[in-house]
Amino acid sequence: MRSSTWHLTSRRSALVVGLVAVVAAVVVVGMVSPSGKASGKAAAVEFRREPVGKTSVPAFTRSVGQDRNDLESPSNGGRAFLGNTPGLYAGAPDRQSCDRGELIRGLQADPKKAATWSRIQHIGSTNAIADYVDRLTGAVLRSDTYAKVYGSRPGAKPSSAVLQAGTAVFVNQRGEPVVKCNCGSPVRMAAPPQDSRPTFTGPEWSGFSKSTVTEIQPASKAVKRVVMLAVGGKSELFKRPLGDGGSGGDSPSEDTVLAKADYPPYLAMPGEQGAPDLTEAPKPGEMPADTITPLETKRPSGSPSGGMPDAQTSDQPTDPNQQPTDPGQQSQPQPSDPNQQQPPPSQPDPNQSQPQPPPPPNQPPPNQPPPNQPPPQQPPPNQPPPQQPPGQNQQPQPDPNQTQPPPQPPPSGP
Repeated sequence: MRSSTWHLTSRRSALVVGLVAVVAAVVVVGMVSPSGKASGKAAAVEFRREPVGKTSVPAFTRSVGQDRNDLESPSNGGRAFLGNTPGLYAGAPDRQSCDRGELIRGLQADPKKAATWSRIQHIGSTNAIADYVDRLTGAVLRSDTYAKVYGSRPGAKPSSAVLQAGTAVFVNQRGEPVVKCNCGSPVRMAAPPQDSRPTFTGPEWSGFSKSTVTEIQPASKAVKRVVMLAVGGKSELFKRPLGDGGSGGDSPSEDTVLAKADYPPYLAMPGEQGAPDLTEAPKPGEMPADTITPLETKRPSGSPSGGMPDAQTSDQPTDPNQQPTDPGQQSQPQPSDPNQQQPPPSQPDPNQSQPQPPPPPNQPPPNQPPPNQPPPQQPPPNQPPPQQPPGQNQQPQPDPNQTQPPPQPPPSGP
């Protein structure tokens, strides 16, 4: 009996020990799993730093623009801006940062590269390259910026890069960089995903910080001009047309230097690189309060409170449903309110909405309810004699004040 009990207890103990071992193995496997989610760490995304004057991919053309090496990425960058944000770009007034004509000629010189370039830019055909480029505008990046740079080798993947502040680019009419001018390569703005951890390789320049790399998003709609910061001379703001056309490269850009009274209410990365110290630009998706224009409905000064103005169908400037209280303001003899009484000779029928003239000879008095019924046999008892219309001499019933006819002689004796 004791032997049976001992064997049963041993089996139960072995089963429990085995279950504990399985659970421990599962926990260990989960801890050593290489998955980023299982370990609680974000996946790493690599970006290669591209200094001014350099490129990390095969170029499409020779340099068609001039980078600047005198700009350091502002410390108040490192966030997202819309492409039409004032102060996002820099440049020199009346001097294009990139040459459209040189870009067009460089692409047309190599049909294979031109075909790859037009496919990346989604313009359909190499014949549309000139029209597309003529709608671009040269500018200079004020801050280190996330981007993807496409090389000229067909089928090659784009390089995830950080373009250094001072890089010359072509921007489209939504203020988004689309071409890197020192190599003619197409670019796309691309920031690291929110659940990723960016890492950086390549040469590091002075002032680089992973916390100040900027993301540029396209404006919600096409714009005609964008405000830029003038660099290389007197620090000021100027407006430059976006997509002003002309592939000559040296055509005047029609830039307009702004007076301080015309400065915008906010600026991207203010107070650095000689930029005015204005209010920081709002983030994408935020509406600045100064751009909200409330709609105001003006009511006539004599409108009653709570009244809704109706459409006017007459020449009167006020609401036709509004009745002035001052009799001197009435331009018509009869009011629209049936409860308002006028003198008896000109009083309208309460059931009629249009003003009525004095009753004609063959029309019954105004107090008679049916307007189209023949005259009644007896006038109303409360109707005064002057209200009897002229021309009605008929007497349907004998008048008690008249003398009786001869067939009714006065009573006499037998």
